[in-house]
Amino acid sequence: MPSSRVIGRSAFASLVLSALTLVGCSSDPTPVDPLPRVPVSGSVTFEGAPLAEGMIQFDPVAGSQGTSASGAVTAGAFAIEKALGPVPGKYQVSISSRPPAGIAASETPGGTPKSKPETIPAKYNTSTTLEADIPAGGSSSLAYVLKKS
Repeated sequence: MPSSRVIGRSAFASLVLSALTLVGCSSDPTPVDPLPRVPVSGSVTFEGAPLAEGMIQFDPVAGSQGTSASGAVTAGAFAIEKALGPVPGKYQVSISSRPPAGIAASETPGGTPKSKPETIPAKYNTSTTLEADIPAGGSSSLAYVLKKS
C-alpha cells in the first residue's frame, strides 16, 4: 500500500502540470508587449561618408513616457523593426562607431570581447546633443550627419 506522502506528491505534481497546461493553452489575445511601438530607420554619415558600422540608441528624454530602442548601423543605414522600436515621442539619440557585441564563428565563446576604439565624438554618444521626435506612424527618414568638430 503506497504511503500517503507519495500519493500527496503525485497529486500535487498532477495539479501543477494541469495548471501549466491550462496557462499555456490560454486564448487571451493580449500581446506580451502592449506598447504602441513603431519602426524607425534612416541614415548616418560621419565626415561625409556612410558610417561603416556602429550602433544607434534612442532614449526617452527626461519626463517622457517613451521606451529605449537600439539597432545596428551598417554601411550608413539603420532600421529598427516595430516589435523592437520606440513608442512615439521625443528621444535623445546616441550614435557609436562600435559595432554590436558578438563573437565571430571562428572564435571560442567566453572571455571579454575586444572592443574597437570609439571614433565618433562624445557629443554624439556619451554626451549626446542629438534628438529625434518619433511620430505615431514611425519614421523611415531619420538622417544624422556627424562631424569631428
